Amino acid sequence: MKKVLSFLKKNLVFVFLVVVLGILGYGFNLINKTRQELKKIEEEIKAKHEEIKKYKTQKELAPSPELVNRLEKQYTAIATQFNSLLNRFSTTYPEVPEFKVFPNVEFKEFLFETNDLLTKKARKNNVIIPSSFGFQETGFPSKDQIPLFSLQITIIKHILDLLIDSGVSVVNSVVPGIPSTVAFYKILPLDVSITGTSVEIMRFLRYLNNPSSFFTVESFAITRKGSGLFQGNFKINAVMIEKAATISETVSVAKATGSGQQPQSSGQTPVQVQSPPAR
Repeated sequence: MKKVLSFLKKNLVFVFLVVVLGILGYGFNLINKTRQELKKIEEEIKAKHEEIKKYKTQKELAPSPELVNRLEKQYTAIATQFNSLLNRFSTTYPEVPEFKVFPNVEFKEFLFETNDLLTKKARKNNVIIPSSFGFQETGFPSKDQIPLFSLQITIIKHILDLLIDSGVSVVNSVVPGIPSTVAFYKILPLDVSITGTSVEIMRFLRYLNNPSSFFTVESFAITRKGSGLFQGNFKINAVMIEKAATISETVSVAKATGSGQQPQSSGQTPVQVQSPPAR
């Protein structure tokens, strides 16, 4: 027993890391199963939706009112199940400011104000963060660049809030990538490098795995830096689901079929639902 206790004391850091990685692995496996269920239901929804839509252009093939009613009930049941699974992803789209009066000036104020707030919060919590995140502080960006930069700054603020709250010793760097849009959600990649104790790094991982977090960890590497400190390099995705568009699409189709009418076309290409990355 003494030998076991001695071994645990000498290797406490690595035991903690193994336990945390085991918990994360279990969580990711559970999310993958949910994704498979979501994908299956998604295909059923699309099939039912397309089946109903085709009768708009082929009225002579339209089924009887009884069949329409039965299909509508099936669609509603599947859509409800889909929304239930989707709600397991508590991700919401972050509020990105829009600048309409004087975009360049308003953006600069937003940049400096965000940097000032983060610096004060980091100082208060004894966390060292970069003095700059690569955004131009002199001159003005072009009007086309402002929406992208505003989104990146907003995401950086959210990830730094998590890092500061977790109490990591040093945030070495946070580098945002270019966002990509898939169906009703956006993905913005981040490269994050931090230095801290094993407890601080594990706390940050737990914060990332919190249901309220919209960040997913794609990969990470941890190396020992000496004196009880470790460096963690993370590839993280900010997954931003726009649920409003999905829900409104579902409601409009359900209402149209429920009233016995053909779904009305808005003149836009229907959104093709795809399952979001694992949380």
